[in-house]
Amino acid sequence: MFDWRRTISRGTIIELIENRKFGDYRLLERIAKGGLATIWLANDVNGKPVALRVLHDTFRTGSSGPKLFRRGCQIMESMPPHPNVVGYIGQGELKGREFEVLQYVEGQCLREMMVRDDVRLGGILSDILVELAAALEHVHDSGYMHLDVKPENVIISRGGVTYLCDFDTAQVIPDKPVKIEKKSGTPFYMSPELTNGWKFDQRADIYAYGVTLYELLTGVKPFEGQTQKAMLANQLNPRYRIRKPREFNDNIPIKLEELILKCIDFIPEKRPPNMTLLVRDLNRVLGVR
Repeated sequence: MFDWRRTISRGTIIELIENRKFGDYRLLERIAKGGLATIWLANDVNGKPVALRVLHDTFRTGSSGPKLFRRGCQIMESMPPHPNVVGYIGQGELKGREFEVLQYVEGQCLREMMVRDDVRLGGILSDILVELAAALEHVHDSGYMHLDVKPENVIISRGGVTYLCDFDTAQVIPDKPVKIEKKSGTPFYMSPELTNGWKFDQRADIYAYGVTLYELLTGVKPFEGQTQKAMLANQLNPRYRIRKPREFNDNIPIKLEELILKCIDFIPEKRPPNMTLLVRDLNRVLGVR
């Protein structure tokens, strides 16, 4: 297990600047910035491109940010590799800046492609559905639940391969549904039981997967409303009637529509119980062997 007290070197906090060295890595370009870390395209000592996630240095004392970052690193380190999960390479600390080294996937996040209505999406929709499900099945089989599945955390490579990323909110799958003291995740993709602070388990990921599919295939979220507040209220209303995806896109197979609606059922017990069964049903619906 990595000792977070160990540092490569001690000294003043360093700046992150393009074409400057960061330990054994040369920073080439800042490619993303999230709530916990900035992601850089960098080259390692052999000139191989990697994604370097550097934890922000602006957290206040007692903030949960660094703890989440470290836990995400440890979870990624513990999981076996999978072709649809961004690969873990290493982690460390340099002059007070904690970092994680990941596989660099040249491509774009699914959200960006959806916003632009990227023409490439039409040809790989089935692949995205299947590969994202396979990634989640692998995460669950490894003993974890992701708890932040959404288009922003899905990368589509230039070759059209789907990758799941960002495990900062991931947790161990409990033996039975549990409550957590502090909620984490993204509104609209968080299941009702997770949002309400009720007991939950890996079926929260199945819910988020279903919301992502609904939005990907229809261009809208399952919960309508004039404002975000109204949309969230509808999401948490057990009597709210979600419009069928085929009302927006009649190219969606009926059986796929039924599966998506099952995934986003308000009641966890009515969703597929695990990703293995969901993957089986999805493959049947799409004719994947």
